Amino acid sequence: MYARLEESGRRVASFAEKVGSRMPTPEEASRLQLGQGVTVLTVARVAYAQDGTPLEVNDMVLPADRCELTYEWTAD
Repeated sequence: MYARLEESGRRVASFAEKVGSRMPTPEEASRLQLGQGVTVLTVARVAYAQDGTPLEVNDMVLPADRCELTYEWTAD
């Protein structure tokens, strides 16, 4: 996805993510084959160009009992 954006002349300069957790909707529980009482993680990611223009929005719903989120960054 990001390579295709760059090929079109749009370079991603930054990302913003918002992570949360909640109980799934009935449809999400069915589609994700969740057991009773299993929560979901919600991840909303926006990729921005240098001028602040949003280039991509990714809204994810993940089964909390089968996922792990790992982040790394420099201490600038």
